[in-house]
Amino acid sequence: MLEDILLVHRKSNRNFSSVLSQVAVWKTCLRQILFSSEVDFHSLQDHIEKGDQVLRGEKALSLLLEILCGLHSPIVGETEVFGQFKNFVQNQKSESNPLFADHQKWLNFILAEVKRTRAEHLVNIGSQSYGSLLRRYTKDLNSISLCGSGQLAQEILPWLAHKQFTQMICRDPSKLQAFKEKYNNLTLNTYSEAYVHGHALIIAAPIPDSRILELMCRQDTRPTAVFDLRGEENRLGELLQVHFPHVSLMSLQKFFAEIEETKKETQTKIQAIKQALLEKAIAYTDRTELRPLGWDDLCA
Repeated sequence: MLEDILLVHRKSNRNFSSVLSQVAVWKTCLRQILFSSEVDFHSLQDHIEKGDQVLRGEKALSLLLEILCGLHSPIVGETEVFGQFKNFVQNQKSESNPLFADHQKWLNFILAEVKRTRAEHLVNIGSQSYGSLLRRYTKDLNSISLCGSGQLAQEILPWLAHKQFTQMICRDPSKLQAFKEKYNNLTLNTYSEAYVHGHALIIAAPIPDSRILELMCRQDTRPTAVFDLRGEENRLGELLQVHFPHVSLMSLQKFFAEIEETKKETQTKIQAIKQALLEKAIAYTDRTELRPLGWDDLCA
């Protein structure tokens, strides 16, 4: 039931207590959200920290809607966070978590409303995504090498497919075979065999700094720029200064900083969307359902 769902929002990548290993926690690089029933929450309260938000009802739903619509993301309206959430939901279903069962109306409402809001209000907001930004930043380069085979890498690839040469480096190239068939200029390599061919090296996978340096030491074409989309803390900037001082680096933080001005321009529209989402959440929590087939009408 909707009334039994509760969220603990931690705007930090600091993990919840290891005691809560069996609790459903969705993580992004900017936040963590713990999902619980009202009943189970009583046993979790000792692990809630100062600064954590405990949300119920329409406040929980509206915040989740805003996050999944990309309204809290540095790149407004980006789709990566929604994709991560859908993967999280599927994992919870596979573990038979009753909060994420197919019959859970709160979950069906969330998924449907995010899709509807995106289609109606977020198609061109800011006109920015990781892929569109990278296309702009690499417009004068004829070749790129992209590390990764996950959702982020696959979303970026179509934006760069017009290059004369595109290389994708990953652990399992078979995951990208469909892209190989679609793009004639695409080359697939594993990390162990790869020689970097691109003038730009894009990191869209959680690989260590040492692997990046290893790839840059094995190169046919020396990259002039590295675009690092990893959310994890790293020392790549320092290491490039030592080993490859001629290479420019654009970190995820620099991406976020450069789009801050653009984000300001969209604030009025964002506030209107947030208000609309809150109204949708309130209408949902206040809804009346008629169930003429049984006594459970009285408890709905």
